[in-house]
Amino acid sequence: AQARAVEMLVRTKMQHKEYIILCLEDCSDWSNATTRRVVMQVDPELSRTVMVATKLDTKIPQFGRSSDVELFLRPPTRLLDGSILGETPFFTSVPSGRVGTNRDAVYRSNDQFKEAVASREAQDVAALEDKLGRSLLKEERARVGVSRLGCFLEELLQRRYIDSVPLIVPLLDKESRNITRKLQQIVHEIGNLDEIKLKRKGRLFRDSFLAKLSLLLKGTVVAPPDRFGEMLQDERVHGGEFLGPDGIQIPYKLMPNAGMRLYGGAQYHRAMAEFRYVAGGIKCPPISREEIVNACGVEDIHDGTNYFRTACVIAVAKARDTFEPFLHQISDARRNKASNHIAQFDKESIGSINQREDSKCEEALMMKRVLLKSM
Repeated sequence: AQARAVEMLVRTKMQHKEYIILCLEDCSDWSNATTRRVVMQVDPELSRTVMVATKLDTKIPQFGRSSDVELFLRPPTRLLDGSILGETPFFTSVPSGRVGTNRDAVYRSNDQFKEAVASREAQDVAALEDKLGRSLLKEERARVGVSRLGCFLEELLQRRYIDSVPLIVPLLDKESRNITRKLQQIVHEIGNLDEIKLKRKGRLFRDSFLAKLSLLLKGTVVAPPDRFGEMLQDERVHGGEFLGPDGIQIPYKLMPNAGMRLYGGAQYHRAMAEFRYVAGGIKCPPISREEIVNACGVEDIHDGTNYFRTACVIAVAKARDTFEPFLHQISDARRNKASNHIAQFDKESIGSINQREDSKCEEALMMKRVLLKSM
């Protein structure tokens, strides 16, 4: 699993077109190179890949003939499956051993390790010349050793940087002009700050916000549903499920427009449909005679009982105890843009019943009939 994760990380890095890929191969036969196969999945032509054959010091003794060394140092294009950066591979060897001051360290400093790398490079050159029976050509010598690989990469990066300057400078100039213009605007706004202007801007923002909120609740098609809308399934995933009194989730098929991406007033109506479905299945809570007697009380003008007021008091109290948990559910954050409006609307509805005790609401009349029968 860890190896697969590392491979995915490396593959992701290689997919950036501006990156140079350093392909390290540990083989003496270019036709059997395994790392190159992975690289070619991202860079099929190897046009931004530098090929490096590692552990050269262990491969030289494996060659029995000088022709094998020639083929290894200058492989034909058909063996490399593409046109690599630098045209031919690089060949490196790194001495084994760690750098540090502990007991297991072989090299005590970075400079000592660099000297060992340079010595290893000289030994590789001597071993190659001995196998070939001749001195290395200039272009061959330029491909052997870590130092030569480093020089090639430095020159390549410098050349790419110089080539990119004509494209980078205009972009930097444009960005500089934009930043300068924005900075001037900010300085101008700071200079014009005063209490009257801030209040005016605050009122404009408030009016704009309320106008857009009103438009959203009344209905609009300006906002794209795929960005701002939510299906009923999305609402439940983001904010939790709206459960009935028995603790069972309401089926999607029972809710209108469950598969549509709604927002604003349309989303509010769908939420209210869920609430009505749950509220319609709730039975009227039991009312004891003690509750009825305590609700009767005494009037301000006379000592008689106002049964209409008593019925309203009981109806409001029972409705609050019964429906308030569901109001909290329906005003949950999953209701998105309509949630605050829904919660405020429902709380105001309950409050209005409490304030208008003489209203002829259906719930009050029903509770009055129950009260009269009980008496």
